[in-house]
Amino acid sequence: MTEENKYAFIFEGVGVEYQSMINLLTEEQKKKLQECCLIISKEIDMDLWNFLFNNSTNKYDPFFYNWIAIYTIDYIVYQRYVEAGMNPKIFIGYSLGLITASACGKAITFADGLNILLETYKYSKNHQGVNTGSMAVIIGMTHQNISKYIEDSNLINSVSIASENNEYCIVISGVKEDVNKIMKIAEDEGAIKVKDIDAPFAFHSKYAKKGIEDYIKYIEKMQMSDSQVPIISAFDQKIIQKSYEIKSELIRNMASSMGWRKSIETIIEQGITNFVEISLSNSITKSTKIINTDCNFLTYDKVFKTK
Repeated sequence: MTEENKYAFIFEGVGVEYQSMINLLTEEQKKKLQECCLIISKEIDMDLWNFLFNNSTNKYDPFFYNWIAIYTIDYIVYQRYVEAGMNPKIFIGYSLGLITASACGKAITFADGLNILLETYKYSKNHQGVNTGSMAVIIGMTHQNISKYIEDSNLINSVSIASENNEYCIVISGVKEDVNKIMKIAEDEGAIKVKDIDAPFAFHSKYAKKGIEDYIKYIEKMQMSDSQVPIISAFDQKIIQKSYEIKSELIRNMASSMGWRKSIETIIEQGITNFVEISLSNSITKSTKIINTDCNFLTYDKVFKTK
C-alpha cells in the first residue's frame, strides 16, 4: 500500500438483510461464518446459520437476527479487506457500525460485540418505547427544512433529527405518532422519498434515554482495550482510540444525534479521500458518496469483482 492509499473504513448500520447475499461469501469466509456462529450460539443462544440459510427464527425478534447478521458478516468482510492488503487509516461507524468497528479494531472481542448488541436489544425491548418509538429517513429535504417542520409542529420534545447523512438525506427519530406527522408533512412538501426504518426503538433521539441506565452500567463495567485503529466520532468528530473513549462513544451511540455528513467532511479535510465500505452491500456508500463526489468509494462488489 502506497502512502497515497490511505483508507477510511466505513461500517454500516441496520437496514440490510443478508440472506440474499450469502452467495457473495467465499468458501473460506463461510468457514469463518461457521466459527462465528458457534460463538454466537454459546454467547447469546442464537442459531444465526439457520436464520441466514433457512430464514428460521425462534427466541428473538427477526430484527435482532438481522443486527447479529450484519455485525457478524461485516466483521468477516473486514478481515478479507485486510488480507487483501487494504489497511485502514481510520474507522467510522454508523450506529450499529460503531460496535463492528470496535470489534475490528480489537477494542472489544467479537463475543463482546454480541453481548453489547444483546444489551441493546434488551434495553429496547424491556422499556417503554418499543411500540411507540420510530425512525424514518427523508430524502430531498435539508436539516433546516426538517428542523423547521418539527419546530412549527411543536414536536421538539418528541421528534429529533437522528442523523444528517448528507445535505438532502435526513433521519428522524422519536415518538411514532409524531414521527409519522413529520413524514406526512415532508411528503406533502415535496420530499423525494419518505421511508420507515426497521428499528424497534427511537435510537439517536432524546426519547432513547428512557431506561438506558442498565445499558450504561453494562458498558461501564466491561473490559476494553485501546483500538488498534483510530475511530472518528460520528457525534463530535473527535478522533478516539483509548478504551475509556470508546466506552463513552458506545453510550452516546444510543441517544445522541449523529453528524455523519460532518464526520465524513472532517475525514476528507485530513487528506483521506478513499472510503471503503465494510459490508456485502453498498448501503452506506449510496448516501455517503453524495457528500463529496471527488472522493473514491470502494465497495465489496467493486473490489472483489463479485458481479
